[in-house]
Amino acid sequence: MNDPKPINIMGVVAFPDPDPEKQVIRFIDSRYNDLFTIPNGGNIILTRFDGSEAILPCTYIDDCHAKIGREVYHICEFAEIMEKNGGIYRPEHPQPGDICDHYEIYQLRELRSTDYAFRPYEEARGRLRFADYQRAYAGVLAPSVRLEELWNKHNQDGRPFGRQMRSMSVSDVVALYRGGRCHSYYVDDIGFQELERFLPRPRSRTKPQRRNEDKER
Repeated sequence: MNDPKPINIMGVVAFPDPDPEKQVIRFIDSRYNDLFTIPNGGNIILTRFDGSEAILPCTYIDDCHAKIGREVYHICEFAEIMEKNGGIYRPEHPQPGDICDHYEIYQLRELRSTDYAFRPYEEARGRLRFADYQRAYAGVLAPSVRLEELWNKHNQDGRPFGRQMRSMSVSDVVALYRGGRCHSYYVDDIGFQELERFLPRPRSRTKPQRRNEDKER
C-alpha cells in the first residue's frame, strides 16, 4: 500500500489514511494513555470546570490531528489544553471499551478555621464535612493512572491549575469516577484512606450546547 500523501489543512501538514473506514479520531490524556475513539464526523461532550457542557463536532485530519469544534489540534495538544483548564471530555455516544472516567480534587475552603487542615486521617476522622471543601480540579482518568501518580502530578511546579489551587496536600480529598462508580480518598500523611461517605448525590448536568467552540486556552 502506498504511503498517504501529505495535505495542508488549516496550516497543518497532515497524512490522512486513504481508507475511510480507518479514519477514526483518537482521544488520549496528556501522557498518551488511550481513552476512546470516535468516527470521523462524530461528536464529543466537553465538560468545563464550571460544570457547563458543550457538544463539539470532530473531523478527522490524520491519525494525530483532528478538527475539534472550530480549531485543529494535535491529539496530545488537545489533551494538554484540557488538562490545563480542568476540562473533561467523553464521546457523545460511548461504545464498549471506551474510557469515560475522570477524577476530582477537593480542598478545604478555610484552612485557618478548619481544625483538621493538613492533619492525618486519624486526627480528622469524625470531623470531615463535605461543606468544608470546595472542588479544586477535574481531569480525565485513564485506567493505568493511580492515586500516587495524581499526587506527583499535582505537586510539581508545572502542575495543572497551579495558579488556582494549592498543591495536593494532606487533608485533600480525591474522588475517582471509574466505571460509573465513585470512590473518595482522603490524602493521609502516608498514602490515602478511602472514605465510605463524602460526596453528596451528583448534581444534574447542564444541557450541552450544540455549537462549535473556540479554542480553549
